[in-house]
Amino acid sequence: MNATNQTTFVGWTEMPNRRGTIDIIWSCLLVAFTSVWTVLHLNLPAKNEGVRTVVARKFRWVVMAILAPDLVTLYSSAQWKRARESVQHMHSLGHTNWSLEHAFYADSGGFWLDSPDYAPFPVASATILHLVKENYIICPSITKEEIWDKSKADKFAKGFALVQSIWLVFQSIARTTQGLPISPLELLTIAFVISTIMSYFFWLHKPQNTTVPTILTFNSNTSTLATVLREAGPQAAQPFTDTPFDFVEKPIQYWKRRPMLQHFDLKRRPLQRLPNDTIMPGGSKMTWWEVMLTLGSSVLHSTIHLLGWNFEFPTPIEQILWRVSSLTLASGLFVMLAVERLLLLLGFRGQPCWIWIWVKPELKQGGWKSQVIDVWGAFVTCCLVIARLFLIGEVFASLRALPEGVYQTVRWTNFIPHL
Repeated sequence: MNATNQTTFVGWTEMPNRRGTIDIIWSCLLVAFTSVWTVLHLNLPAKNEGVRTVVARKFRWVVMAILAPDLVTLYSSAQWKRARESVQHMHSLGHTNWSLEHAFYADSGGFWLDSPDYAPFPVASATILHLVKENYIICPSITKEEIWDKSKADKFAKGFALVQSIWLVFQSIARTTQGLPISPLELLTIAFVISTIMSYFFWLHKPQNTTVPTILTFNSNTSTLATVLREAGPQAAQPFTDTPFDFVEKPIQYWKRRPMLQHFDLKRRPLQRLPNDTIMPGGSKMTWWEVMLTLGSSVLHSTIHLLGWNFEFPTPIEQILWRVSSLTLASGLFVMLAVERLLLLLGFRGQPCWIWIWVKPELKQGGWKSQVIDVWGAFVTCCLVIARLFLIGEVFASLRALPEGVYQTVRWTNFIPHL
């Protein structure tokens, strides 16, 4: 035990008379793990993919959810936005049975088109809309109850994670009310909770862990994929990179993978599964409340670390690095966009990038100037990753010496009104 600036720090603390170190670690890790694992609603795997491949893919997304939970929230919101647009378009054609569940199911690779002249492949909601509008297929008759029957969502695990998350937030508010500090680990976990709850909301109607798709066929025996492509005109005559319906899907894809990553985990063409990054944030107009829902949770997650600005850390340098990392996370995206806008005004016409992996290649021009915006985006991405890694490391490193008040328990009886 030592005192610095009149704050008493203590090391590993045992229970049961007060909160123990292991109690803080266990409760936070339990909330974080169950939240991250249950919140992910990944698309259908390809046929004949092994368990190892599916688990490895989910593990990669778990890592992303840990390093950038606000990014996962943006992905879920983009899929939610696309699903809502699909429902509106289908309803305008008179197909009122088409629901958010159908749209999510379609965009996760739940519908496969079987043509007499071509091997089956998955089709997204935009392609289904095109085929239904042109009377090549009927609107899928599968009900949303049947779609949910295909889903293997663990409602108990989701409910448990949600209850644990709410309890952590409630307990932290109670501690603050009584003037008791919380640990950096608890603050970081609360940030995860905020993103997780919003991701739950956006993916509320998306089936989870579905593996068997629904097969769609043409209305007439004479209709084939070749017929569809021929009648679509010159736009469908170009060689495709993902599926024969690139002429429908590609124009609405705001971001695209870098060329070197286009075949990562996607070996066959046409695609045998729809990648989880097919639908990216941006690209379509949003109402003010959609913007608030989408960006509000991400901004709140990034800025909540600033609440630890005056936290007491074992050393002054750790406090400084916490503040710098928190500021980096809170302002990184806005600074990147502002500088990109400035560079565009100065005549730089490069390809903007999204955490380096995704780019807008159609904006790229020749010359060295075309690399500046790309390099700037990659630099900011590296800074954000480093800041996130420091915060994750520091919340555990700080457990070696926390303010004594962190281990004091909340007096719940103080919240009971005295008559």
